[in-house]
Amino acid sequence: MAAPATAPSSTPGVIARLLGGNGASRARTVAGPFLSFAAAMLVGAVIVVLEGENPFSVAWAIVRGVFTEPNGVANTLIAASPILLIGLGLAVAYRARIFTIGAEGQYVVGAVAATAWVTAPGVRDLPGFVLIVSGIVAGAVGGALWGAVPAVLRSRFGTNIVISSLLLNYIGAALLQWSVRSGIKDPASFVPKSRDVGAARLPLVPGIDVHLGVVITLLAVPVFVVLLRATLFGYRVDVLGNNAAAYGANEGSIARMTLLVMLLSGACAGLAGYFEVAGVTGRLTSTSGAGYGFTAILIALLGRLTPIGVLVAALSMSGLAIGFESAQRDYDLPASLVGVLRALIVVFLVAGDALVARKNAEASR
Repeated sequence: MAAPATAPSSTPGVIARLLGGNGASRARTVAGPFLSFAAAMLVGAVIVVLEGENPFSVAWAIVRGVFTEPNGVANTLIAASPILLIGLGLAVAYRARIFTIGAEGQYVVGAVAATAWVTAPGVRDLPGFVLIVSGIVAGAVGGALWGAVPAVLRSRFGTNIVISSLLLNYIGAALLQWSVRSGIKDPASFVPKSRDVGAARLPLVPGIDVHLGVVITLLAVPVFVVLLRATLFGYRVDVLGNNAAAYGANEGSIARMTLLVMLLSGACAGLAGYFEVAGVTGRLTSTSGAGYGFTAILIALLGRLTPIGVLVAALSMSGLAIGFESAQRDYDLPASLVGVLRALIVVFLVAGDALVARKNAEASR
């Protein structure tokens, strides 16, 4: 008699066993971002080869530019600070399924509000500590109030937050142009810009050569971890995002929670605006709206809407930009290549997420 056929072994792999539970699904979820990043870098290496350079040498030059060049780490932290702080606020909003894209306008309005306050007659002569603290408050309040507008419009008139927050970006940009040309323009300047913030400048932190705003932003990461994981507010954010109908059915006010989330997200963006003016540029100009609000959307999504993930994404993208500037001094590379590399990372990570979600869905059937 023929021996019965042996069924194929269903023993999970090493990674799956280490992850436990539904090991294959978890393995795909964990490995997916790393494989996507590796694929993006592989395509980037091909582009570098087509430019006539050695991709390994260029990659090492990028790493060297961040970690061995003078102020490489400090410049990376400074560059990451605004998109990190804005990304933290957006991560909370997106976890609640409140899809705002108005962070750019909130950033600009916060910067305008804070600069107008600290350079106002009778205020700019106050002690530096008072100006810094009040500037922080003004920037956060300005951004928060601008962020609250779409929430109020939604609760009162049913306006779509995506559309209203997007349109408010243009109004914020117009406000910036008016401010530097008329409202708070430096009377001694022939070009559109505000007065220097003077004593409201953020001091450098000894030992790491970054301004105080960078340190505050980094300290915000564990604060947001606790906020989302260990507070009632964080619990409500997740419930609202997972099932808004259930949240409303359990006597939770969706309109009130939406307003609170938008206030928090706007405050982060406005605060980032003040930090950039008081810590980097020293004054507002017509180009102060640098697109950080839109970049932070990608940072929040790449960071999987978690504070630690947002931190890693912000540092990675900023480090790539700072390191590439160093690599350009040694190799004949187009300035647009760093934007191409960033785009490749985003595209491959999004595609990888979609593929992992599809595989996990098929495995659960």
